[in-house]
Amino acid sequence: MSDANNLQLFTVRDAAKLLDMSEHTIRRLIKQRKLPVVRIEQRIMLTRSGITHLIKKNTYAIPRECSDSGICFR
Repeated sequence: MSDANNLQLFTVRDAAKLLDMSEHTIRRLIKQRKLPVVRIEQRIMLTRSGITHLIKKNTYAIPRECSDSGICFR
């Protein structure tokens, strides 16, 4: 990934659209320190790497022993 991609910044509104979440949810994740921000004067901006990290941290696979109904057996 090039430096230009790492420096791409998103507004809270842009991040909400990208993640299909509400702006309120994005602001809550920021407040909970689950989503890092860059502050430029009064503006709150999110980095591409911060958004990517949030996605990777919350990605999981459904175990094979789960049935089609979603019931998992251990």
